[in-house]
Amino acid sequence: MCESSVYFKENNMEKLIMENVAAITPAGKDVFLLKGLLGESMEVTGIIEDINLMAHKIILKAL
Repeated sequence: MCESSVYFKENNMEKLIMENVAAITPAGKDVFLLKGLLGESMEVTGIIEDINLMAHKIILKAL
């Protein structure tokens, strides 16, 4: 499987916000739509800090 987990980083703390993310789509300035493997979705405001495809981990940082 190629899905990733998305974490939100704020005050140097990482919090898991969604697992099994299959797609991330820009939805505006600093806004991303996360789409899960089972059809769930979530809109998140932040900036991409790190994408580690080998670890299946994406970190979005608070503005």
